[in-house]
Amino acid sequence: MKEFEILLEELAVSSDIATQSTIISRLGETDKREAVNFLVKYLSKEIDNEIKSHVANAIIKISRKKAPLQLILLLRHKSWVTRMKAAEILGEIGDKKAVYPLIRILRIDQEPTVKEWAAISLGKIGDKKASKPLVASLLSDPNYEVRMESANALGRIMEKKSINPLLDAYYLDDDYRVKWAAASALVKLDEEKSRELIEELTGNLIDIIRTEKDETVIGAAAKTIGEIGNEISAKILLKTIKISRELVRLEINLALGRMAKRFNYQTKEEFVKNIQ
Repeated sequence: MKEFEILLEELAVSSDIATQSTIISRLGETDKREAVNFLVKYLSKEIDNEIKSHVANAIIKISRKKAPLQLILLLRHKSWVTRMKAAEILGEIGDKKAVYPLIRILRIDQEPTVKEWAAISLGKIGDKKASKPLVASLLSDPNYEVRMESANALGRIMEKKSINPLLDAYYLDDDYRVKWAAASALVKLDEEKSRELIEELTGNLIDIIRTEKDETVIGAAAKTIGEIGNEISAKILLKTIKISRELVRLEINLALGRMAKRFNYQTKEEFVKNIQ
């Protein structure tokens, strides 16, 4: 009997989540198209959200840049968690057939988390046809996570027509996370045009790192410095990491890694050694 068929039999008789998750992960390693079709159907019927996450990871492992139509249809599923997972998978697969369906749910879905993942996935796919709807979400969506991820997606897509809307978001949005995401996107789109803005924001972020008590805000500031900051701000991050709690230390380490990549260092350690 084929390994795929054996795994299906084991899954059918399994009753606990841990065993089911292990079997689903093994299905993701079979590299069989029939496994993708089975897992997409399984995702459409599964109720447990933990299992859905394992199914999504397994589909991503197998799919190789081509999404089955059934997966795109799951963007209309009654369960918002299933719609969210479908959007996440489509972004990881990167199939451009998913662009218009993802734009549709970015515009009309009633669940903010689904719209947020639609924006993330449109950024990963990178098709410029998504720029206009992402700008609309950036400027008008009531949920800050959707606006923030729309800004991040525009930074990935690199459409120059997005520069002015991103500037509007930076200066006019009420949420600091959206402002900072817009600034990060602007650096990628037009570093020269946004230089003055970035210098201003970097100074503000350094002040936040030095004085803020809220770890969530410090972590967000560190993440943004990783996207836009210079070597002087990296030195301040290094000083901060020594006195911060675990969550902030994690964000600072990730930020230093992003900065090392931006400044063309082979490793974060090499970058840190150079600025000390």
